[in-house]
Amino acid sequence: MNIRCHFVIFQLPENESHDLVIETLFECWEIYGKSTSIVLFVVPEDEFNIGDQSMIENGLVERGNESLLVRYTTMAELCRASSLKADGTLFFGAFEVALVYYRYGYDPRHFTHEEFWKMFSLVESSRAIKCPSLRFHLAGMKCFQLVLNDDEFLMKIFPQEVSFRKDFKQITEEMFTIEQSIKDVRLQKRIADKPTSFYLKQSREGGGHVYCGENLKEQINRTIVNEEENRYFLMSRVDSRIHSNFIFSLGQKNERLRKEEMNCELGVFGSLICVDGSIRSERLGGSLLRSKPSRNVEGGIASGQGAIDSILFIE
Repeated sequence: MNIRCHFVIFQLPENESHDLVIETLFECWEIYGKSTSIVLFVVPEDEFNIGDQSMIENGLVERGNESLLVRYTTMAELCRASSLKADGTLFFGAFEVALVYYRYGYDPRHFTHEEFWKMFSLVESSRAIKCPSLRFHLAGMKCFQLVLNDDEFLMKIFPQEVSFRKDFKQITEEMFTIEQSIKDVRLQKRIADKPTSFYLKQSREGGGHVYCGENLKEQINRTIVNEEENRYFLMSRVDSRIHSNFIFSLGQKNERLRKEEMNCELGVFGSLICVDGSIRSERLGGSLLRSKPSRNVEGGIASGQGAIDSILFIE
């Protein structure tokens, strides 16, 4: 097979996502206000995603004129080495911690021991800055997002911003509780007529446990039987455009480059720093484009369902 590649670099937009992460973490370290304090990366035992972590570390050290120290720790090591002073100061060994950056510990499955939960409570009760903070982490859960679709709630929070409420409703998709899927006859008919138009997702963020299509009703019933109604929510599915493209993967040698019917999902990076309930800084910068075979329900990179892609501007 004779394959030729041609990269049109000037048509690729700049992606400053790493700059956004580095600048936000560095600002947090500066807000803490102690040059001898460290930034602590919490990572899994068998971490494979070290490339971007090294870039972030190098960027932080460069901005801190090498006075900023980055340390990596696992959950188990954090249990052994962390301590909390009476004034709320968090220490990792002999180092005072300014910022705890969670690259792990955002999934209940990561807490394999009761000691991990105790350690998490200790860290959260400290004056060290957490990324993400527990409040921001919870804000990403579906049960909180569901409230943002409620007209009465939006009216209460934004009573004067009529145009904002209207615009906001236009960019959000429908969400339903399991209870609604049981009691709402019209919703039941929609599910029965076109089960591929809905996703059933867990409340928390993170890959996995997404259901769609013919087994959707069966999974809803299983959720009810297992008394897990509060863990799952129904969401309207966005029908993205399908196009033919090539996907490269490290699978079988003769299938590393193959043609597929694909669709994609574009995410935009943002950061938010709050101090005592007030917004200190708010940034947007960079994006992540994931493409996957259209037959796949999920598009996770680590799970092998999807692949990282690049945006190409077309005039």
